[in-house]
Order: sequence, then structure tokens, then C-alpha cells
Amino acid sequence: MRFFEAEVLGNPLWKYIALFGSLLAAGVLHFVIQRLLHRALKLKAVPEGVERSVRVLFGRPLGALLFLLALWAGINLFALPAAAAGVVRGLFITALTVVGIYIITKFVDLLFSLWRERAKRTETRLDDQVIPLLSKVTKFAIWAIGILLVLQNLGYNVTSLLAGLGIGGLAVALAAQETLSNFIGALAILVDRPCEVGDRVDFDQLGIKGTIEAIGLRSTRVRTLDGTLVSIPNRTMANTVINNVAKRPTIKNEYVIGIVYDTPYEKILEALRILREILANHPSTANYRAYFKEYGPYSLNIVVTHWCKYTDWEEFLKATEEINLEIKRRFEEAGIEFAFPTQTVQLVGSPPPGTTGS
Repeated sequence: MRFFEAEVLGNPLWKYIALFGSLLAAGVLHFVIQRLLHRALKLKAVPEGVERSVRVLFGRPLGALLFLLALWAGINLFALPAAAAGVVRGLFITALTVVGIYIITKFVDLLFSLWRERAKRTETRLDDQVIPLLSKVTKFAIWAIGILLVLQNLGYNVTSLLAGLGIGGLAVALAAQETLSNFIGALAILVDRPCEVGDRVDFDQLGIKGTIEAIGLRSTRVRTLDGTLVSIPNRTMANTVINNVAKRPTIKNEYVIGIVYDTPYEKILEALRILREILANHPSTANYRAYFKEYGPYSLNIVVTHWCKYTDWEEFLKATEEINLEIKRRFEEAGIEFAFPTQTVQLVGSPPPGTTGS
């Protein structure tokens, strides 16, 4: 027993052994918790996002907390000078506060992961956009409160600091008008919902067309049709005209089919019948029109209007291709000729077409 009573730096050896033992116990406890958690997650099917948040929460944050508690329990065994004890206590409280804030933010991540999984089962995509925004704001508020607590524990007058920040905050607010307007713009977009993540939109005033990928605190990211990722400030988004292509119930496709002037009356009627039959029988058709509209410069013009119920652009193009190919096939079978630009030139002094010179 005398061996354990031997003094090292003014403290018996057993206290150092107890400190090491407490740290070792904390490590073993953390390892056991992680193993039990691993088994529990394997036994129960947990969404990937939730599982990742749980593992992060019970990983380094919990390990750091157990380490600090074990370290504090061991250090309390030592006889420290009053000044040193005060410094150690201040450092411990600061470290514990920081770790505690970090754990709370990871717990918030877990809660929002659960909310996100629940949101996936709903039809609306509003919650899918609100969740990341609320998560960032919540964690920012937690860290702000935590920093104030740390400063208070370090002996700073938080009340005076907040008063000073109030005066300085006015200057910061004036300097950060654009940032604040972008944040307010994000809230306006989320509340008014002119577009959502995944929507195909056109910004005619900006000359941008693409798909909404994310709505952030400062900007909205749009993947253009050529694959470029464009960030549009939310302030601009809130003040521009947004043509939400994804919200249209159908895609209107209007075109002119010209047939040659030599087409007999009966063939014109047959052409109209073929067009109406093709459009009526195609599964993409929501509505259609096909009429002999006018005598063009070189063709008899039939105006076709097709409302396609496939709002996805790729599906719309496939449906249009199928209809066009079927029109081509049926017209060829019926002997109906498509017109192309032609003109008849009469030379001065020559007899009119259809007559013979004397």
C-alpha cells in the first residue's frame, strides 16, 4: 500500500491511477454504448438519414462528454492551489458547455432527420424545403446562446455585451441589407410557394431556364437545361416573374401541316380524318384540334393543336415524335403529299402557263 501512497508532484500515486482508471472506464463505456447501438440499429430497420444522425450523436460528441466527465472526476481528487483550481474549473465549464452545445445541435439534427423522413411520405414538398432552413436557423440560435453562456462563465458581462451588440447590430444590419433581404426572400418563397425543389421553371427576365435544386438562406440554386448550376439571390427571386412550367397541367403544341395544292377535296377530308384519329387515339392527348385553316403561298395549311398531358419534357418529346411518325406513315399510305416551298416563274413575253405560243 505504501507504493500507492508515494507522492508524485505533491499528490499520492493512487490519485493518478484513479484518474487513468476513470478515463479508461469512460472509453470502455463509450465503446459498449456504440456496440449496443450498432446491434440495435441492425435489428430494426432505420432510414439511412436517421441512422447516420444517431451514429454521429453517439459517436464523438458522446465520447467527448464522457471523457470530460471522467477527467473532471479524476482531477477533483487532486489538491490544487486555489488559483489553479479556478483556472481548471473555468476551462472545464467552458469545454463542457461547448461539448454540450455540440451534442444539442447533433440531437437537433436527429430530430430534423426524423421530420425529414416523415416529410417524404407527404405529397407536399413545402416541408422538404422548410426543414433544412429551420435546421440551420435552430442550430445558429443554439450556438449563439451557447457562446453567450461561455462568455458569462469566463466572467464577461453579457448584459453590457448585448447592449453594445445592439448598437453595433444596427450598423451591421445596414451593412448586411442585401443578406437580410435574401433571407426574407427565402421566407417569401417558402410561404408563397411560387416554385418548389424539383420544379422546372423559366425566369424570362433573367434568361434562365432549368430545375430548382435547392432553396437556401441566401440563394436558390437552379440546374439549367445545359447542366450548369446557377445561384440566384433570393432577393432577385422574390422580385422576378417565375414561370413555373412544372405546374402546367398540359403542354400545348401547335404546328401547321401543309399539303400540296393539287390535293383533291376528298383527300383533304381524309387528311383531316387521319390527323384527328391519330391525336384522339394517342395516350398522351388531353385535347386536340385539327382544321383546314388557310390557303398558304405554296400549300393548303392544316393547323393542328395538341394538348399533351405529359408535362415531363422528355415524355412530351417522345409523344410528339410518335405522333409525327404516325402522321408521316398514314399520309404516305393515303397518297397525301406534303408541300414544300415552290414558285412558278413566268418570263416576260412568254405565254401563260397552260397555253401554247402561236
